[in-house]
Amino acid sequence: MSRTTRPVGIYIHIPFCRRRCNYCDFLSTGEATGVPNEYVDALLSEWGLWAETLRRQDLGVRSIYVGGGTPSLLEPLQLRRLIEGVRSAVPAMPDCEITMESNPDSLDAARIRAYAGAGINRLSVGVQSFNDCALERLGRLHDSAGADRALQQAREAGIHNLSLDLMYGLPGSLPGEEVASLRHAIELSPEHISWYNLTLAAGTPLAMSVAEGREVMPDDDTVLGTMREGWSLLAESGFEHYEISNFARPGFVSQHNLGYWLFTDYVGLGLGASGFVSGKRWTNVSNMAVYLAAVLGGRFPVESEERLEGRFREGEYAMLRMRLPGAGLDFATFSELFRDDAQVVFREAFARLMGDGLISVLEDRAVCTQKGLELNNLVAGALI
Repeated sequence: MSRTTRPVGIYIHIPFCRRRCNYCDFLSTGEATGVPNEYVDALLSEWGLWAETLRRQDLGVRSIYVGGGTPSLLEPLQLRRLIEGVRSAVPAMPDCEITMESNPDSLDAARIRAYAGAGINRLSVGVQSFNDCALERLGRLHDSAGADRALQQAREAGIHNLSLDLMYGLPGSLPGEEVASLRHAIELSPEHISWYNLTLAAGTPLAMSVAEGREVMPDDDTVLGTMREGWSLLAESGFEHYEISNFARPGFVSQHNLGYWLFTDYVGLGLGASGFVSGKRWTNVSNMAVYLAAVLGGRFPVESEERLEGRFREGEYAMLRMRLPGAGLDFATFSELFRDDAQVVFREAFARLMGDGLISVLEDRAVCTQKGLELNNLVAGALI
């Protein structure tokens, strides 16, 4: 690995679940009891198509992220095959972060130890809430006691980098309920918490329940109040707010997710996965039969692709960087990447956003104000 090696993240999509949650619009299928070996074979075949290209570009693997779906339906030996397959084909950079998403209902102590033995050094657990009524409304298979048990087992299995996913803005939530759930999560001492506002996705069972009046979503002021209270609690508890929905103890920022916001190259493997390498972005096919036929036949399973160029690429980069509190859009880095001056490119947008109190333009960077973080969709819209 040379001094000029560029980092690349690897995302591996596992589109299988025991049951789809009521709010989920991710590409996944329910009623799965495991992950077919045929699919694991296909992932490794797809990776084989990419490996030589990445080596020629002098890219080194900075992170591996196994997401879903429910990746914890993988057998430990299947997971080991995937991790070893990736690392054997393209050099891994020092301290390569290897994350697996999981659900509490598919974890136990022996399984977690086996995952750690297979190479996982970061476990992300989709708790979503520690309130049993909320979990039932969301269609989750675990209860709060099951979540507590899974997290304790992860610690006992030697997981030293533990992340929890929690949501707010849930239907039917009582005042203070979601912050209480967050407080309970903090008391469990994870290294990382993703705390994000539930997005009501069209076509999901939850969206239909809301449309039919069987569930009621909280109003915007209630959601904003909950978000502010949660952000304050996390800051008081020693978590760095490094991205709008992500908070970490010092030294435990998610390297894989940070790569997305810093415009780092990443390869997406699997059904419906997306990737971005050297300015080209693509999305894989979402039909399993078509995906398997392509990769097992030695072809990239790409459904669509585009090359990000010019003003659009600059705008997308700026939009992603403005999701990072404190870091924001660094002018020197922008100039190095695009051979352009961000203060010239975004002069009108910056003026409008500053006038609305959404950003501050400093000597070396532009950053969101508190209002700009809360209303970040307005910042994004002005930059793209």
